[in-house]
Amino acid sequence: MSNETEKKVLTTNDLLKQYSNSIKTGLTNGTNYVNAFNQLNNTTEKEDLLAAAVKLTNYKLNTDFVVFPHQFSDEDVQLVFLERLLSLSGLEGGLQISNPEHVQKLLCKFTSLGDNTFTFTKSGKNPTGFFFGPTNYNRPLFYLNLQTKELLFHGSSLIDYFVVDLEGTDVIDLKAALGVLLKLAEILKESFGFKIDFNVLDGINGEFYEFAAGDIPESIMDELFVKSADQQFILMADQNGGASLTLDNDTKLQVYNRGSSDRPKWGAAIHDTNQTENWLYLLLDYPFIQEWYLDNKKQLEILSNQFIFG
Repeated sequence: MSNETEKKVLTTNDLLKQYSNSIKTGLTNGTNYVNAFNQLNNTTEKEDLLAAAVKLTNYKLNTDFVVFPHQFSDEDVQLVFLERLLSLSGLEGGLQISNPEHVQKLLCKFTSLGDNTFTFTKSGKNPTGFFFGPTNYNRPLFYLNLQTKELLFHGSSLIDYFVVDLEGTDVIDLKAALGVLLKLAEILKESFGFKIDFNVLDGINGEFYEFAAGDIPESIMDELFVKSADQQFILMADQNGGASLTLDNDTKLQVYNRGSSDRPKWGAAIHDTNQTENWLYLLLDYPFIQEWYLDNKKQLEILSNQFIFG
């Protein structure tokens, strides 16, 4: 009985075998990582690109016996994926990694936005979720989760950055950068079936941009009437307190209550022939609407996913 409970003595040979096996395991883990990274960097198949990025996200490269001093971060993996996906889709050049010389936190630039840099930041709520935004401002422009196949735009941050922070930048250049983001979302949706929340970038006719306040004071609508008239546009009131505004190129803006008098749900909708206009573009195209929105932002802010961005 005592022989069965007696602790086994570890011989030198056993110790060396364990050490050797641990080294082999660590090196094999490193090789698997390199193979996935080579796939991320070299594959010409979009499905393989996504698979590699998902595998590399939260990959535990170091082991107790093998430690790699220079490593790309999970945020870097998302950025490499984004740039390569655009490249495989024939859209290289619109967005490029700007500092590929060293293994460090990677940044990217939009060709049309000069030296402004952008990067990913890991979500504090979900280890596979990441926020993309400018490095000089705390503006999560969108949320990306490759594992759950989600991309959600954050309307408030998009407006704060492209309308306020980049004030004075040519609208053509702003729209060029936003066009890259829109194309990225379309590729993710069409190629992989991602769930996309375009929010203020949704250009489908009749899309309802819900205001945060729910109810809108009459004074805010009066302000829009005045600003429209000053720019030679006529805001037509309807019987329910809402209004419609016909703009250039047969573009029509409607502001109305989609709820009830007891539970108001005010918001806006846009109609245009080519379905290229959206709420953010509208603010860029019409300074008087932009001014109206920014002056009343607390009430008129477009709602985004509060669980992700709250």
